[in-house]
This record gives sequence, C-alpha cells and structure tokens, in this order.
Amino acid sequence: MAQLTLDSLSAKLKGGDFALVRINTTYQPAGGPGAKVFPPTFPLTREESSPYLLEERISNGAIRKAAVLDQVPSQANRGEEAVAAAQGAGLVKVPMLRLTHDGAEHAVITSFTAPHRVFDAYWRDSLIDGEKFDKTAMGKALQAASLADARAVLEHDPGSLTFGSWNSHRKGRQAKFPRVYQSEIVGWDPVVGSRKAGRMDPLNLVGSRSGEGDEWSYSSASQKTAKGKLSEIGHGNIAPNEAHGGVTISGATRFATLSLAGLRRIAFGSATAEQGTAARAYLAAFALLADRLALGGASVWLRSGCELVVEEETLEWVGRGGVVEQFSLTQDEAIALYREALDAAVAAGVALALEPVELTPSSALSKAIDFSLTKAESAGE
Repeated sequence: MAQLTLDSLSAKLKGGDFALVRINTTYQPAGGPGAKVFPPTFPLTREESSPYLLEERISNGAIRKAAVLDQVPSQANRGEEAVAAAQGAGLVKVPMLRLTHDGAEHAVITSFTAPHRVFDAYWRDSLIDGEKFDKTAMGKALQAASLADARAVLEHDPGSLTFGSWNSHRKGRQAKFPRVYQSEIVGWDPVVGSRKAGRMDPLNLVGSRSGEGDEWSYSSASQKTAKGKLSEIGHGNIAPNEAHGGVTISGATRFATLSLAGLRRIAFGSATAEQGTAARAYLAAFALLADRLALGGASVWLRSGCELVVEEETLEWVGRGGVVEQFSLTQDEAIALYREALDAAVAAGVALALEPVELTPSSALSKAIDFSLTKAESAGE
C-alpha cells in the first residue's frame, strides 16, 4: 500500500477524478466483547428515557440501532487538541491566536480552544498592542473574509477552514466556513445497562450546615434540613441511587471524510492557481495531521469508561463511481507530510503566520475572567 505523499495529494486536488478522503475504523471496547462503554450524556426531555444519543442507521442494507459515542464537534476538538500538543512539543508550526490573561488568575485561550475559532467573541473583546482586535488590520481582514477570499483565515487559523467556523457574534456580514473534514464514532446494537452510584464518606460526617461554598458553618444533626445537607458540599455519605449505566455494543465504527469538493470551494482572492493548490494541499495536510495525531493510534480514549481499541482501519481516496485507492499514513508520516505541505505553501507565496498572534483581554473581559475563575461559584453563578 502506497504512503500518501504531497505530490499525490496535490494531484488529487488539481484533478477532478477523486471526491474525498475516507477513513473508516472499526473498534471493540477496551474491556473486550460484552464490556460496557459510556456514551456522552445529554439532558433528558419529556419524550426521552435515555440520556444517550440513540438512533437507527442503515448498515450493509439493514437498519441497525446505534449509540453515538462521539459527535462531529467533539472529534474536531480532539484533533485541535492533538495539533496544539504537537505544536507545544515543537513538532509542527501552526498559525494561531493566543489570548493571555494575567489577573487574579492566569488563563490562556488559543484558536485551538476558542469555541468559535478565529471568529470567537474572545478575540472581539481583546486587544493587540492596546488596539481593539476588530479595529486592527488583521481583525478587519478576518471580518471581510469569505469563501471567495479566505486568505486572512488561512493565514491565522487553518482550523477555522478545516473544522468550520462562523462569524456569529459580530454585526453586519456573517461569514460562514463549512467544515471540510468531519469524523464521528458510533457503537452498534447498543443495549442500555444500569447501575447505582453512591459515595461513602470515610468519617461518615453527619449533621447539616448553613452557608454556601467554603463559607459555611456546622449545625447539629437535629437541625438538619433538606437544603443544608453536608453531602451538597462534598461531605457525608450519599446513598446509592440510579445513575446512567452505559451500554454494551457489538462493535464501533468511526466514519471520517475530508472533502476535496469542499476544499475546492475555498478560494483565496487574487492568489495564483499555484498558490491556491498549495494552500488547499496545506489545509488537507493539516486535516490529516489532526486526524492521525488524535485518532490514528492503537486506541481512542473518549472519556472515562469509553476507550476503544482499533481492530481495522482503511484510508482511501474515493472517486467517481465508487472507485477507491487506498493509502497509508502513520502519525509520524502525517507530521512529515504537514511540514512538507507547509514549506511548499510558504515557497509558493502563501501567507501563513507561523508565530502566535498575542492578545490581551479588554478591561471588561478581564474582569469577567477574574470573576468567573475566582468568585462565581461562591456567588452562586
């Protein structure tokens, strides 16, 4: 099986015979067949009886029940987290914005962690060298970006073009960049389990309290009230009660795609055809880097009680008529491919800000961060 190269990637992007990269992975629970896995939980509505996202899908021509183990946004966040870690370790250089707050608490937000990526409200409410972000040349270029000219977004946050982003917090034009890469994991034939959960206090503290947070005073057991339980602030026993009990599954599958059609829709204003191809190849290499680093190992750890071990995995180009062409790409190879694509893009004249853009929070945002990190809990927020 051929290893994916930058030449092959660029040729697929320029040609019209192939539509996408498709990655399918099959898993078994880390504990083996019959072991439980725990899907993410969601607040129940009146119509729902399970906190899990359960649905029916068609697989091999048959309708099967499925439990969603990891949704598309979550998988994107895992990719961003993995790339950020690689950047922190000095393995790759990726453009990003970085807001640093040094007030009552230290806090850092980057475009890898900001909910709306390069269009997040954190940037709007921040400063660059004392100037409001939206008033800077970079801020204005980002607000003016579109699918017809995405140079500013590419230059400062390729993740916004790869995983999607939406300028939803500013007045005026609302630029939208649909994701070109997506991934999800579902577990097949889920059987919902049950369990009871409780907590044993080693000192078996009894009695009650008045006050909230760490500002409370003790009262005797005879004065115990429903609102004054010690268990509400982390002390005392909690009797076993119903808790979500996970599911057993026959197996799990990850479905991931990188759309070449989506990449081809992204244009870069006055860029030459060579620069456009180099920019799209860079974005494709970035997406595959994120996929391989986050999800290309021997297993995936999704959350407590939900680790999956890889059984099989295929990486393939998919073309017209269902034609497929398989390739391989290990994590180390994905890093090398990304570096090569980055160098080629820079050599072609594609602007990429390879040093973090440093921001500081506005006065209002700074106060909000301090309050949220130091006082919100005790204030009952």
